[in-house]
Amino acid sequence: MLRSAAATLYVLTQRAFRTLHGGAQALFEGFWMGLLPESVYDVISEQSYGEGEAYTNERHLDSGLHFWEELAIRKYFAPGSRILVGSAGGGREIIALSLAGFEARGFECSRAMVEAGKRALAERNIAAALDWAPPSVAPKTGNVYDGVIVGWNGYCYISPRSRRIRFLKDLGEQMKPNAPILVSAAMRTPQGRLFQWTPRVANLVRRCTFRAPVFEPGDSFTTRPKMHFTRRQLRAELEEAGFTFADTWIWGGYGAMVARKNSI
Repeated sequence: MLRSAAATLYVLTQRAFRTLHGGAQALFEGFWMGLLPESVYDVISEQSYGEGEAYTNERHLDSGLHFWEELAIRKYFAPGSRILVGSAGGGREIIALSLAGFEARGFECSRAMVEAGKRALAERNIAAALDWAPPSVAPKTGNVYDGVIVGWNGYCYISPRSRRIRFLKDLGEQMKPNAPILVSAAMRTPQGRLFQWTPRVANLVRRCTFRAPVFEPGDSFTTRPKMHFTRRQLRAELEEAGFTFADTWIWGGYGAMVARKNSI
C-alpha cells in the first residue's frame, strides 16, 4: 500500500514538474523571441556556432553524404551537374559532391567555418568555392544551378517564416526550371504543446511592442531561433516560394524534402 502511494505521488509530482518546466520554458523563449529584432537573431546565430568544430573536423568533413542526401541525389540530381549548397558549414557536402563528379559551390554564415572549409578544400585539391554570406541570406553567385541543397538543418534556423520564403525565392532565382532543391529540417507532430505556446507568447510580446505577429506553431528559441516543421508546413513554404513537391523522408525528429522549381 505504501509503495503504491509513493509511486502515485511520484507520477503526479513528475507531471506537475513537467507542466511547470514546460510553461516556464515557453514563457522564457517566447518573451525573447518576440522581443528581439531579426538583426539580433542573426548575431545570435553567428555566435552560437563558435569555431564550428563539430562541422570542421576531419572526420566530419570526410564522412560523405547523409543517407537522405544520397537518396535524393541519386534520384533527382543529374550526374555531374552544377549544385549550390546553402548553409554549407565547413564544406562536407561540397567535398562529397566534388569527389562524386559534381560541380559544387557553397555559402555559409559562420566566418570561422568558411575559413576552415576553404583550408579543407585546398588540402584536398578541390577547386570549389565556399563563400561567406550573412545569416538567412542566399547570396547572388552569378551562376545558374542544376540543383540546390540546403545544408543539414540550416533552413530551421531562419526566422520568421517570411525570411525563409525570401531565402527560398532567392535560391530559386538562381536555378534552372524543374531543378531540384533538397531541404532538411527538424520535424514535429502537430500536438506538441511547447511548440504551440512559445509562438503564442512571442506574438503577444510583439503585439505589446506594436509589431505584427509573425510566429506560428513550431517556432522555438532554444539558444537561437529554430523552426520545427510539420510535413504540411514545410511543403507549404516550398510551394509558396515557387517549388513543386517531389519527395520526402521522415525519421525520428528530423526529415528532408525534395521539390522542383516551377517551370513558369
